[in-house]
Amino acid sequence: MDTAPLLTFLSENTQGEGYTVFDWSDLIAVSEHAREELGALKTNGYAVIKYSDESEVCLCVTASGRAAAAAAKRTESVSSEGGEESASSPASKPSLWERIKTAVIAAIFGIFGGAVGGAVIYLILSKV
Repeated sequence: MDTAPLLTFLSENTQGEGYTVFDWSDLIAVSEHAREELGALKTNGYAVIKYSDESEVCLCVTASGRAAAAAAKRTESVSSEGGEESASSPASKPSLWERIKTAVIAAIFGIFGGAVGGAVIYLILSKV
C-alpha cells in the first residue's frame, strides 16, 4: 500500500502541528484506500487522528510525517526527471577495489594506533 500520495496531500494541506478537518470524499479522491492508508499513517506515527466519523476526519501530520512526505516528494521528482538512480533504490555496493582500499587503510591505521598505544603504555609502566 503506497501511502506517499495521501501523506503528501495531508502535509501540503495542514499547517504546523495543528489539527485540520478533512472530508472523506477529498481524501478518497487522492486515494481509493484512504481509510486504510490513514490507519497505516497513524500506526507509523506520521499522523495523529483526533476523531473520525462517516463524513470527516480531524487529524494532524507529525514532524516525522512531514519529513516522510518531503522525502516522498523528492523521490517522485527524481524518478520523474529520469535520474540514473532512484532515491528508493538500494545503495550500490562499492567496487572490489574500493573495499580493498578501505580495508588496507583501516589495517595501516590499526597497526599505527596499536604501536603508538603500546609505546605509551610501555612509557607509563616503565616509570612506575
